[in-house]
Amino acid sequence: MKITKIETKIVRIPVETPYVFSHGVLRAFSNVVVWVWTDDGIVGIGESSFVPGGGVSEETPESTKPMIDHYLAPEIIGEGPFDIELIHKKMDAVVPRNLIAKSGIDLALWDIMGKALDLPAYKLLGGEYKPKILATYTLSIDTPEKMAEQAEIRKSLGYLTLVVKIGHEPEYDIERLKLVREAVGPEVKIRLDANEAYRPDQAIKIIRRMEKYDPEFVEEPVKRWDIDGMARVARAVDTPISSDESNTTLESAKKIIEKEAADILNIKISKNGGLFRSKKIAALAESAGIPCIVGGANTYEIGRQACRHFATSTAQAQMGLGSEGCAPASQSKIDDVTEKVVTYEDISRMEGYVVALPGPGLGVELDGEKIKKYAVS
Repeated sequence: MKITKIETKIVRIPVETPYVFSHGVLRAFSNVVVWVWTDDGIVGIGESSFVPGGGVSEETPESTKPMIDHYLAPEIIGEGPFDIELIHKKMDAVVPRNLIAKSGIDLALWDIMGKALDLPAYKLLGGEYKPKILATYTLSIDTPEKMAEQAEIRKSLGYLTLVVKIGHEPEYDIERLKLVREAVGPEVKIRLDANEAYRPDQAIKIIRRMEKYDPEFVEEPVKRWDIDGMARVARAVDTPISSDESNTTLESAKKIIEKEAADILNIKISKNGGLFRSKKIAALAESAGIPCIVGGANTYEIGRQACRHFATSTAQAQMGLGSEGCAPASQSKIDDVTEKVVTYEDISRMEGYVVALPGPGLGVELDGEKIKKYAVS
């Protein structure tokens, strides 16, 4: 079997309500859908997904589509889709980074392999380690009262872990956490995501004041490039620290571990370059005894199924910490690109958990009419 053609489309789906976090405001999901065709007639589906505002990567949908079309695709047409190490090496030889672009191709390859063998992708990624994945819901920055109200709603739907976005105003951040904790009680876990919003000294002071409300951990409290600053924070507070924006490559994850800058690694399949590279980062985390969570970016159901297949097959992602990337998107997008979408009702039915589709491959089927409706020319 050989790769014969690669096709891409930018697909943009608005959200019902603007979603606020410290990097900016999300008003739409805008991602690149990838099709990889083979001479056996099997077509793999992938997705390169993004976070707005430049918070995680310099890549954009508008830069990623031509990167795949004109640089990556010509290098790997004619290769076997099972030769994934070779394909990643060839893509790296063209451009050293552009991990989000590479992830779209990577996901489509795992989809092809699963379809060729009539197996779910997780069977090829390590097998079924644990089928049920604890799901989380992320609260957009709003007034403390409105965030508490949303938290109460999500608790009633069955969520056992919530993520509170912080980083706009320190005093209000503390009040946000306080009211959310009062709304959901001690039985719901609350984690905080600052998206690089604080200076190290500021983060230490704020986190210490927040600790009486029992946060599960704080994610990316300082600038992604300030690994020494994050290490200072990690040493100074009792609450665990998670890395996200700072953890993109195997090399950056290694540096974080060596400097003891984080207690948890957030693996986002897209920003970390696909399932193949994400498994390598998880193995590195395992060698250091560090748990992983699976983050979501602003990901359609293609990428969310990839997250579920990854978590299902990866012990380091199943160490008792919930994963937003495996859950339905917290942002209120009005639609999706697939025939089947996991919903909030599914989370309620499974009492806070989610499972991967049974495949083959990623198990997703695209809705052609929706692709046509939301595609950006």
